[in-house]
Amino acid sequence: MSVATYTSICSAFRLGDFISAEDAGGTRNGTFVFWTSCGKWLARQRFAGYSSPQQLQFDHAAMTFLHRYGAPVIQPRRTLNGKTCWENEESIWEVFPFIEGRHLYDGNAEDVIALGKALARFHSVGKEFSLHHEKISPRGETSPAFLRERLKRIEAESPTIKDVLSSYREAMEHAAEALDDATYNSLPHTLIHGDVQPANLLLVKSTFSAFVDFDWCAWRARIYDLGFAILTCCARHKSTFDGSDIWSLTQTPYFENGVVEQFVNSYQENGEVLTPSEKSALHPQIILTWCHIRLGGALKVVPERRSEFLSRASDLGDFRGIDWGI
Repeated sequence: MSVATYTSICSAFRLGDFISAEDAGGTRNGTFVFWTSCGKWLARQRFAGYSSPQQLQFDHAAMTFLHRYGAPVIQPRRTLNGKTCWENEESIWEVFPFIEGRHLYDGNAEDVIALGKALARFHSVGKEFSLHHEKISPRGETSPAFLRERLKRIEAESPTIKDVLSSYREAMEHAAEALDDATYNSLPHTLIHGDVQPANLLLVKSTFSAFVDFDWCAWRARIYDLGFAILTCCARHKSTFDGSDIWSLTQTPYFENGVVEQFVNSYQENGEVLTPSEKSALHPQIILTWCHIRLGGALKVVPERRSEFLSRASDLGDFRGIDWGI
């Protein structure tokens, strides 16, 4: 990216004089830390697939609403003409005040308790948000219909890995039967974040600071976020999550006794208690979430390495015997 572009962004968003920028990674959006005469900022170059006027309006309105009513969310900065994004010939940009903090430590009890409290607040505020915008489907990327299409696409592009895909297909269909559309649609809904994973969560010491990256926020069953949180935050992983590396973001989760229960207890103590229907639906939702994580990730790697990518443990059967303590 050119210095001229950086300077134009600073001018549009009234950030002061541009000093320097650092690439902060990302698998879809380009993310940069800016240093200017007025401080430190986070600038995001929106991925074209997430940049329709309707989605931009929805995402930014959701962030602004959540911030206004006390959820730990950073609202987007406005340009000189009052807009929350700036566009040049190449791309669309959004800017946020830079928030100091670290990413959540996966499998860490203190961190997941803090996340449970923050997510409860997010969902409580989100119930009152009236603007809706469909992203993929009412069940999002964990929709069985959407996952079936992904399986078909991967098999068509990589026909030699049909056997590797069979365990994902079996697990997905088993979960889809346990959690059909009618049951899912009857569950309590709210504004959800849509991508709760360590790289999108900021903490200062063990105090939750902010949710970031709202590309997948939507109106959905609140267990959608719980499924992501359990898999990516409550479980531990062999290496630290790297938000710019799809192999890292799709690591196998390893569960330790009590951590999921502590997260869910914190969520319920600081918000609304899960209904019996939600508790029953949570396990199949976790399976569907895992299928999405791995199958969606596979589409981001070259076809020649998809067998290796999808063959990493676990084969999902391990999840069925876990006592979640819920």
